[in-house]
Amino acid sequence: MSSCLEVAGLEKSFTGPILRGLKLQIKAKTIHGLVGENGAGKSTFINIVSGLLDPDGGSVKLNGRSFKPRSRRESLNQGVALASQELSLIDNLSVAENIFLSALPTKNCRIDIAELRHNAKELLDLVGLEEHLLEVPVANLSLAEKQLVELAKALSLPIDQTSLLILDEPTAALSSFQAERLHNILLDWAHQGVSILYVSHRLEDVLSVCDEVSVLHDGEIKLTTAASQLTSNRLIKVMTGKEPQRQGQDMPRAYGDTRLRVEDLSSRDLPQSVSLECHSGEILGVAGLSGSGRSELLHAIYGFGLERKGSVILCGVGQGAKSQVEINSPSEAVKNGIGLIAEDRKSQGIFASQTLSMNVTVAGLGKLGKGLNALLPDREKQRTMHLISSLKIKCLGPSQDIDRLSGGNQQKALLARWLEVGASVWLLDEPTRGVDAESKLAIYRLLRELRDRGVALIIVSSEMDELTDVCDRILVMSNKKHVDTFTRGHWSKTLLLEAAFSEYKTNELA
Repeated sequence: MSSCLEVAGLEKSFTGPILRGLKLQIKAKTIHGLVGENGAGKSTFINIVSGLLDPDGGSVKLNGRSFKPRSRRESLNQGVALASQELSLIDNLSVAENIFLSALPTKNCRIDIAELRHNAKELLDLVGLEEHLLEVPVANLSLAEKQLVELAKALSLPIDQTSLLILDEPTAALSSFQAERLHNILLDWAHQGVSILYVSHRLEDVLSVCDEVSVLHDGEIKLTTAASQLTSNRLIKVMTGKEPQRQGQDMPRAYGDTRLRVEDLSSRDLPQSVSLECHSGEILGVAGLSGSGRSELLHAIYGFGLERKGSVILCGVGQGAKSQVEINSPSEAVKNGIGLIAEDRKSQGIFASQTLSMNVTVAGLGKLGKGLNALLPDREKQRTMHLISSLKIKCLGPSQDIDRLSGGNQQKALLARWLEVGASVWLLDEPTRGVDAESKLAIYRLLRELRDRGVALIIVSSEMDELTDVCDRILVMSNKKHVDTFTRGHWSKTLLLEAAFSEYKTNELA
């Protein structure tokens, strides 16, 4: 079989070597998976092929010809389309404008609005987004919707002009249903002659849709073989050198007193009120489809949300009359030891262009000094170094800008932030999104350790295996409504999925 992409001896260094003589072949009309730990060099490789970086050495061939793009535009013009994990969308432009920003249809030297809407609608239909979003600013979309717009943008290059489609973590924010829909699109495109590079940490997705899979480790390809010859466990072993171990329990476990009590909580984005309790020493999962209200629930608990009603009570924070505190704003949440890790870490988590140290310690300024102006730099770096070591954050040190870290290491930095302040309640929205297999296991161990120390944790996740592995109870949302709660030992994937679809089925029948 002929090759679409051939890479030989690819080298790239920054402060140290990132790619070390990388060699890779992607066959024509196939879907090729690329997996590896955070920091293995996947993003660097993608950026070289898509024209965003120049290699230090080696060669790249596209369809048998030398391929040296000097810009993203030049790469696209030669038939390489990219859907990046780091979304390339412009918030104040509409969905339609974002999709065709690089090739807006014109008529009489003006943008042809009718053709723009027609073409964009076809792509929205393809990826499963509704037509009414065409004119909506991207800033108003959920992260899952933004990811689908990014995919639609990559798919906007006609099939007959596309040689290679690169997808970087394409299902990270998608539900299993949305991921399956995407995979069907990719299989169709491959059948029509497009080669696809599929980069993901979701190993089951890789194995289900890819023809071949390569493992990248420390800048080198360690294994390339047919996906049919692999399992998730074997991939993890090649990536990490360790046998994966499942640490979940099958039986319910005891937990402590109520730590967080939510009563009739609603907002403009969460119209149906939700009540729940989360206990000390408990991990409460929140399951549901994308758009079911999971993230909105966490945000409302934290104090966000227009027209917010109901109450959020933090229990056990003092003695006597002060043993309960009502949370009405994010500042009150932080002050009383409630930490939030949002799904979209870029816009709602990290402080871009700031150091790792600042990002880790920002929520606990009062512990390090007396206010921002009195922050103790040495103490800040000391604490950050300890957390870097304990969470195995791959970086050059506390002073490195957080923007320069991989997505997985940025996520670890956010975990470190709430470890630093000793939060007693953690709200985590997709805590392992974009995180490699070994780091996932490390995060799971951390969550269990926090639970065993008496911390209360509420976790939103699109990965059913993640919820069933680490959680003590699972609350299910469906169409912005709390429909059921399951206890460990009394759930199955079938029951959880049936609950997640329940309100949508009801509406369809109505």
